[in-house]
Amino acid sequence: MTTDEEPLDPARMFELMQSTRRHTQRKLDRIYAGLLFAWAVAWFFGFGALWFAKDVGGVALIDTGVAWAIFAVLIVAGIVWSVVSGVRSASSGIHGRSQLQGALYGNAWAISMVGTTLITTGLRRSGVSEQTANLMYPAMFILIVGVLYLAGGAVWRSPALYALGIAMIVVASVATFIGSPYHFLLYATVGPAAMVTVGVMTLRGIIPAEPRLKAAAA
Repeated sequence: MTTDEEPLDPARMFELMQSTRRHTQRKLDRIYAGLLFAWAVAWFFGFGALWFAKDVGGVALIDTGVAWAIFAVLIVAGIVWSVVSGVRSASSGIHGRSQLQGALYGNAWAISMVGTTLITTGLRRSGVSEQTANLMYPAMFILIVGVLYLAGGAVWRSPALYALGIAMIVVASVATFIGSPYHFLLYATVGPAAMVTVGVMTLRGIIPAEPRLKAAAA
């Protein structure tokens, strides 16, 4: 009986590597699809609540304060889920992402959100009308989030994340042209539909979460 281990067959090693890569790819696809679905839910119920808010949306069924509270909670939940998804995808370790890179991108979210909040608050104090504020505030935040997703897609080389950023910016632009209060209805319907579509395409592999993994590293 020998203590020497029999070397693995190269074909078996290659197949094992390919199987691991495919498993990681499917995992990332699920993570990014979940991110899209989470934002679709946040937009549907958050902007839906504003659409039904008194003196804000097109249908006066919900108290204004309650509607804005629902919207705020859901958007914050979406941001938290985005951070969690980013941590999960980074933990896969298939591209050797640095901790500094992830930390800088994560801090960009906090800095951008605080900055946007301060800017919108300053504009409100300067005398911006209620109707303009209702139109401008959601568009500004969605624009910033869309840009952050574009940056994230570029940093992490994620077509799915990049597509989400594009979808957010396009919907915010169109909604702003439509005007208040119908922009809330657009955010609550077209936005989630676009996200669900991209999420389904991600799960089916039409839009990969990250570049397709090759047999040999570049």
